[in-house]
Amino acid sequence: MASELRVNTLKDAAGNNSIATSFVAGGSAKAWINFAGAGTSINDSLNISSLGDNATGKFTVTMSSAMDAVNYAVVTGIQELGTGNTHMTSVRSDVTITTTVFGIATYSGASYQDVTLVYDAVHGDLA
Repeated sequence: MASELRVNTLKDAAGNNSIATSFVAGGSAKAWINFAGAGTSINDSLNISSLGDNATGKFTVTMSSAMDAVNYAVVTGIQELGTGNTHMTSVRSDVTITTTVFGIATYSGASYQDVTLVYDAVHGDLA
């Protein structure tokens, strides 16, 4: 039998630091992924169904559950263990963002480049 817990506010164990549950639900990442920056090896994820490696430094991420619209926010970062290069990551402009798909690019200077690890989080409302 399923249970349901209905509350308006959460507090810590001492009864302090209250926060509305709407803030918690609205501010939580709805999907995230940690993957190797070369290939399609997903280290860990939430609400991610697949990762596509389209070319050097170009990836397509597909979410399991759709967002309610295409105006969600993707926060992305990388880890590069090499030295001497400035590496960057961005949401790909050449991938049409849908309620379940977005693209990520990793590069150094003007060249796409695979990196050690890529981290992405999606914020917005689920459908």
